Amino acid sequence: MNTQTNLNKIISLSLVALTATSLSFATIIPTKVAFAEPRQSKSVSPGLMNEGMNGVWNLQWRVNGWLHRGRLRMDGNFGTMIVNVTGPNGRKVYAEQQMNMVPDTNGYTLQGSRPTYPGSNKINPDYKPDNFYVEWDNYGNLEMRNCTDYHDCIPVKITK
Repeated sequence: MNTQTNLNKIISLSLVALTATSLSFATIIPTKVAFAEPRQSKSVSPGLMNEGMNGVWNLQWRVNGWLHRGRLRMDGNFGTMIVNVTGPNGRKVYAEQQMNMVPDTNGYTLQGSRPTYPGSNKINPDYKPDNFYVEWDNYGNLEMRNCTDYHDCIPVKITK
C-alpha cells in the first residue's frame, strides 16, 4: 500500500507540474500574431492645430527682386505648396513641397520640406524649403511671414 500511495503522490505532483508548466507557457505565448504596420502620418498635435488654415490659399511675397507666388493646399496639419518664382532677369523657378504645421510660442510655423520639381519626385536644387510664421491678429485676420533664410521675416500676402 505504501508503494501505491507513493505512486499516487507522484502522479498528482506530475499533474500539478504539468498544469503549472502549461500555465507559464500560456502567459508568454501571444494570443494574437503581431505584424509590423505601415507608418501612418499623424497630426503634430492630437487635434487640428488651426482649422482656419484648411483649404486652398494663394500666397505672394518678394525676396531681393524675386517674386514668389505659391498655391498652398492644407488639410489638417499637413499640406502641399507649389511655388512659381520669377527673377528680375525673367528666370523662372518652380518647386513643390510638403508643408507641416508646427506649434510656436504665439502661433505656429508652416515648415516646407524636400522641394521637388512639380509633379515629380526629383529634388529641385534651386529652391530651399520655405518656413512661414503664421498667427491671427487682434482683428481675426490671418498674418503670415516667410522666415526661410533671410535676415528678417518677409510679409506674405495671403488670400483664400
